[in-house]
This record gives sequence, C-alpha cells and structure tokens, in this order.
Amino acid sequence: MNSALAKVSRSAALAATRSPLSATRTFATSGTPSTHAREGLVLGLYSSNKLCGVDEANLTQAQQQHILDHAGALGHKGESGTVHIMLSDDLKKQIAVVGLGAESAADEKTEVVRMAVASGVKRLCANKVSSVTIGPMPCARSASEGATLALYGFDKFKNTAKADDKPDQPQISFMAAEKKKELAAEWTAGEAYAEAQNWARDLMNTPANHMTPTIFAQTVKGELEKLDGVQVNTYDGKWAEEQRMGGLLAVSRGSEEPLRFVEIIYRGSQASSEVSLAMVGKGITFDTGGYSLKPGKHMDLMKGDMGGGATVVAAMRAIAKLQMPINVVATVPLCENMISGRATKVSDIYTSRAGLTVEVMNTDAEGRIVLGDALHYTVETHQPKAIIDVATLTGAMVVALGELYTGVFTPSPALWSRISRASEASDEPVWRMPLHDAWDAMLKSPVADLSNIGNKAEAGACTAAAFLRHFVRDSAAANKGKDKAVPRAQNNDESLPRWAHLDIAGPMEATTSAGHHFRGMSGRPTRLLIELARNIANEKL
Repeated sequence: MNSALAKVSRSAALAATRSPLSATRTFATSGTPSTHAREGLVLGLYSSNKLCGVDEANLTQAQQQHILDHAGALGHKGESGTVHIMLSDDLKKQIAVVGLGAESAADEKTEVVRMAVASGVKRLCANKVSSVTIGPMPCARSASEGATLALYGFDKFKNTAKADDKPDQPQISFMAAEKKKELAAEWTAGEAYAEAQNWARDLMNTPANHMTPTIFAQTVKGELEKLDGVQVNTYDGKWAEEQRMGGLLAVSRGSEEPLRFVEIIYRGSQASSEVSLAMVGKGITFDTGGYSLKPGKHMDLMKGDMGGGATVVAAMRAIAKLQMPINVVATVPLCENMISGRATKVSDIYTSRAGLTVEVMNTDAEGRIVLGDALHYTVETHQPKAIIDVATLTGAMVVALGELYTGVFTPSPALWSRISRASEASDEPVWRMPLHDAWDAMLKSPVADLSNIGNKAEAGACTAAAFLRHFVRDSAAANKGKDKAVPRAQNNDESLPRWAHLDIAGPMEATTSAGHHFRGMSGRPTRLLIELARNIANEKL
C-alpha cells in the first residue's frame, strides 16, 4: 500500500472511531451496510464540500459534519458521477452521497441530478433497502426521473423458482416535497415522465412472440382506456383495406400474425376541438428485412423495431396522466415484416393510401412504407396543427449520429424550435438534419411514382425522410382542395400541418448500464415527446 492510500485508510479508521458513522467505499459480497439498516437516503454533495439543500435536509449540524468528514475520508470530492455509501447508526440509514459537481443554476444540473440520483438509488437497492428518501436536489423533476428510471429491470421471463429471494422494489420519497408544493408537483411530473419511459422499455424489450401486433394493441387499449379523456380505437386488416392502406397491407402480407392499427385520441382541451399535436409511431413488432434479408448478427434487436410506436403510446400515457390541457392524437401501424410465399417481393408495386404508386426496391425499407399510409390517414382524418412521426428507421442514422442523438428532419423552423427546446428540457439530444428537394430526385422510379429507397448508396436517412414528406404534403393538399403538386420547400416551410420526422434508430438501444440507463431497449425518446406536448400546451404553436 502506498503512503497516500495508507493516510486515507488511517483517516477513515480514525473518523469511524470518533462518530456513530461507519463507512464503506465499495460493495462487498458480505458485511455490507445492508446488515445494519434497511432505510436509504440519497444526499447530493457539491465539489465545494457542501451538501445540497441542507436547510431542507432535516439533519443537525453534527450529522452534516459527520457525513462530510466521512465523505472526505473516503476521498469523495463531489465530482459528478461519483457515489459513496456510508452507514449512519445515528440516523439508522444507509446514506448514498452522490457527486453533483460545481454549484450552478438548477437548469444546468438536470442531467447531472438525474444520473446522480439514479446511481445512488441503484447502489442502495443492491444493499436491499426497503425504502429510499431522496434528499434536496437542484431539480426535483430530474431527481424523480432518475429515481424512477433506476428501479427499472426486465426479468419477467427468468426462472421464478427463487422469487422469494428477490427483494421488493423500495418505496421512493422526496424529502423536500413535504415543504414546498411546487416541488411536489415537479416530483409527480417526473414520476409520470419516467414511468412512461419504463413502459416503453417494457414494450420494446418484450420478445416478438410475446409482443405481436395483436398483443401490442390489446396492451395499449388496456393501459390507456382507463385514463380520463382517452379513447383507443384498434383496427384490423379489413379496415386497412377499406382505408386503401396498400403500404401497410404490402408489408404485413408475409406474416401469419394479423396487422393492427391503433388510434389514440386524447381530449384535454375543453376550449377547442382542434388537435394541436399528432404523433405517428412505427410499429414493426419484428423485422427480418423480408426478402432483403437482414444479417443474422444483431437481428434479435429487431424486437425493438416498434420503438417509435412504443415511445408514442408511452408519451400518450403520461400526457393523459398529467391531464395536459391539449388535444393529442397518436396512431401506430402494427405488423411483422416476414418472409413467406405471400410476402412482398423486390420490384413489387403497391398503391398507397395517398394514391401514389410505390416500387419496393428494398423490402427492408418497410418502416417508411407503413408510416406513409399512417401519416396520410392521420393528417386527413384529424387535421392536426403539427404532426411528428417517430421511427427506428435507418441504419444510416446510426452511422451518422450514434446512439446518443435523435435525428430530426423538418421543413418547419417553428416546429424545430419546439423540438429543440423540448430536447434541452428533457436532456434528450437531437440534431437537425437536412431536408432538401434534391432528395426527391433520388426517389424516382422508372415504373412507379416513387421508389421506396434512393437510387444511390448515399443519404439513406435523408431520402427516407423525403419519402415520408410526400404523404404529409398530399394529405394537406387534399384537405385544402389543392392539386398534389404543392411547393416542395427546403427547411423553411411553415405551411400546415407542420411536420417533423424523428429517426430514433440510434437511441433505441442502450449498450451500457450507467446511472438511469440500462443495457437493452432504451424507451427513448419518450420524455422528449412528453415535453414537446407540454410545451405546445403551455404556448400556442
């Protein structure tokens, strides 16, 4: 042992003899603080060696000093991302001291708080606490989100023989909520945001044989219809035929599982029947690629190819739970993309709901096919002021932005501004991508109105967005009684409905577990969608 480490060890031992606190820096397999206390407490520590919110923390000066002494003895300097556990015999609690970094404005600390609280809760859960109190934090909503997201786990298909050994999830409470009503309201909102993301995680992580289009539709109906102001309609293949949804029918043909189309209508505004926001989510519950077969490696991730649909319905759950004063519609076209004697083949042509004929030059570019019909239906039926589609659409987006950012294509500066602000408030990173008229030339087919992929091996995410734009424009034109040849502007079109395409192929999966992230299907960007709805509700679009 070197001299510096020996000095820290001696300081820790000396501090332990002078106070009722005993400390441990890491989790051991035995002798952990869990043998002494079943209650947990998460406290924030700034790098200035100051505990966060000491006025609301219900700790005496002596208790605060004991915690600071032991944090110092353990080498805890309050750096962001650090967590140390100590046991207080005086407080009868295990205390997770989490680093918050330098003190700054609350709105600059949201992701730091979310990650810190999640890390603290996860460490305490590993020690089998029965309850966790979250101490004062710079941002109550972020603290609530971090604590709730940290409790997530997906093990319902594991052997339950040892279920009795599995501890119940701890009860979570927020210390500062008892004193300030506005903090209590933010805590409640954070719970709704995070519970929605956890539900999206569940939907996406569930294997495809347990999450067929029928099961997805039934699950959504059962979960959302019990909420005030919500109407859920589920439609079958016959309805899709009546609606002339040639794209959805073409993709679903190869599967023995019947297609479904889910429509969720939330009426939160008493003053108007106008739909302020519509969301369309891609609902491919499993994607083999069809005859343009995907490689076998990582095909298991295609159970999450309905991530757009999952995040959209999860966002609707939170919107309704929080009773936002806004009218919102969500639609999800659901089917599997499989191979069989009936499956759509490369070079087949179908007629979309918009009347445009499409040559299928790649059966693995199926998401845009089903979304085109859903977008056209949603705009024509509900005439929303703004509409967004959310889809795990292209590998090209993963290459461009990785798993952190959602790519956003929109011709509307106003809608982009809304999405950007929602991104900042929810800490869900987005990046605006170009939507140029030049992409349309790459979608030309010699035998149909459109090809479903570009004719060059480039700009794959961009041409996918350009393909989808056709079905929003044609719907808008039909509602206005205009010809289909509406202006094809670049990123400066404020005609209604304002539309944006969110490609979430990158953030659909978390490849590591850290803080509030869990390895597997992420449920992102659910919180972004909820925040967007809240922004629109608070300010007229």
